[in-house]
Amino acid sequence: MKLILKQYLASLKERDELDAILPDLLSAMGMNVFISPTRGVKEYGVDIAAIGQVDNSESKVYLFSVKSGNLTRDTWNGSSSQSLRPSLDEIKDSFIPSRIPSEYKDKKIIICLCFGGDVNSGIRQDVSGYECTNTRDNISFEEWNGDKLSELIQQHLFKEELLPSSSQSLLRKSLALLEEPESSSKYFSLLIEDILSNGKDADSVASSIIRLNVCLWVIFSWCRDSRNIEAAYLSSERALLLAWDIVKEYYTGGNKPSKSFDSILDTYNKITDYYVDHCLIPYVEVKYALSYAVDSPSPIDVNIKLFEVLGRLSVKGHWVLDSLSKSYTDNPPIDKESDEQERLRTRVEKITNSINLLVLNNPILLSPYKDSQAIDIGLALTLLSKDSEADRFAESWISEIVRRSIFSFVSDGMYPIIHNSYESLLDHRNKDKSDNSYKNKVTEASVLYPMLAVFCSFYNLGLLSQELEKFATENLEHCTLQYWYPNQYSEMRMYSNSGVHGSASTDFPMNGSAVLNHVKQECDIADSYKRMSAITEDKATLVLTACRCYRYPIPFHYLEIGDI
Repeated sequence: MKLILKQYLASLKERDELDAILPDLLSAMGMNVFISPTRGVKEYGVDIAAIGQVDNSESKVYLFSVKSGNLTRDTWNGSSSQSLRPSLDEIKDSFIPSRIPSEYKDKKIIICLCFGGDVNSGIRQDVSGYECTNTRDNISFEEWNGDKLSELIQQHLFKEELLPSSSQSLLRKSLALLEEPESSSKYFSLLIEDILSNGKDADSVASSIIRLNVCLWVIFSWCRDSRNIEAAYLSSERALLLAWDIVKEYYTGGNKPSKSFDSILDTYNKITDYYVDHCLIPYVEVKYALSYAVDSPSPIDVNIKLFEVLGRLSVKGHWVLDSLSKSYTDNPPIDKESDEQERLRTRVEKITNSINLLVLNNPILLSPYKDSQAIDIGLALTLLSKDSEADRFAESWISEIVRRSIFSFVSDGMYPIIHNSYESLLDHRNKDKSDNSYKNKVTEASVLYPMLAVFCSFYNLGLLSQELEKFATENLEHCTLQYWYPNQYSEMRMYSNSGVHGSASTDFPMNGSAVLNHVKQECDIADSYKRMSAITEDKATLVLTACRCYRYPIPFHYLEIGDI
């Protein structure tokens, strides 16, 4: 375990990674952190400052200057202003004389050289000489390198009673199977459940989520090193949802459980950002690039994977849009947007444009093979519906999906069916699809066509609505046209997927003028959605994440609020 942690620490970047883990570790050691990493604020060489006892010694002030990886000649005293030695000079010359809080003035001070790796042998004498020369009666130096940090994490974040050897074994198995992402994520799911099972009260919930976050960072850093992020993506999604399931009753926005959840949400966003920025966006503008990357001669493989990619990209867009909306609410732009608002808005625009390019350059996304792919289409269209500049593309895409689905059905092609497995789709491809008894069996229910009818009405696509209504009347008499809404059991089961929940609205009207009225009425009746913890605590995108992860249709409440 120590070797795993050391490799993980050595791979972390300085900003928002190593310096994000350290405050949690210090708090777990019983220390009081009075300066945390802050961007844009000059702290004269100090990244983190804390006061407390280490190894039962007297209480001291610890000042940390954090660097990533191994300490080399360049990172020790290179040309960059971010080198460690200039930071140490700032600490002793500026921070200590003027920035130490008055109540800590009489405490001894430890200046900590903190880095995830080791000191390169070529500069060992320079570092030791600096420490010896600048040691005073009340100022001394300590090196918190990868070995020390990994030992402290094991001792204070991976306590035996909270992460026993059996759980450490699950982490090792998950890391060993990174090249088999589904197997790796299954072991990590068992690890998540084991860690979070220790959350019995507010403090233990916070501690459990912190430990889970460290484990998630470990698997992310290993995935990043191996350039295969899939296992980390699957694990982060499950970790986020299960963390919310145990923290929701303690979430107030400022206490320890809330901060621990916000921390794991930040990790989830870093993992999904990495996935989107390195695996999707660079390739969406190249014709067939992502289709080819599936590396399969079967269009079924390509279809399944590309719709999954569509759903993931759309969920990322929803998280960014949620951050932007909150920023506008908290700080309404008067003359112009803040730098952060401009960054978020540009990010949303880039993601929506990437969805456009993904569909245009991978036309298999015009032809769903599974009825459940309504989930991924719904995620994308719900995001696009927030941007009027995307209307033209959304209308065109909806039209193609409707017409190709109808054509595939009447021509006995690869029309959407209720089955989800690859084997069922392969069997469907080889079947005699003109056999009415078979056709009726595999299309006996649908959420795809009702969802398409809703978006046809939403975008005022009158002729297309008529085509879809005529198709439903003539060809889908046997099919239960329905849609799913959260019910009173959804709050208990939505985030953990611990059981079936939700209610189905059957006899869905396909008449264009009646569709939106029906949706409004059903959303009003299904008011359990509005009482869900993710909604009341302003974390609505968690519901969309759960829908993508556990395969539930997107609640139409997202359209009803302010749109319909």
